[in-house]
Amino acid sequence: MTEAIPAVYKDGKFKPLQKVNLPEHKHVHLILIPDEEAELLNSQKKELSRITGIGRGNKTDVVRKHDRYLY
Repeated sequence: MTEAIPAVYKDGKFKPLQKVNLPEHKHVHLILIPDEEAELLNSQKKELSRITGIGRGNKTDVVRKHDRYLY
């Protein structure tokens, strides 16, 4: 199970900002992404999913007019 959980670093410890459903003493790996970078990452994911979704539609001229759809 991979989950993103917001946390704050205080007094030398990471403290979750929401309830975490883990057993006591469970070992996990933390990947630190500052809020500013997380916002950028989320906006990039949103735009990329919008672009990749073009192939799921009923457009048959994407190859010929790809610049029009992308830009």
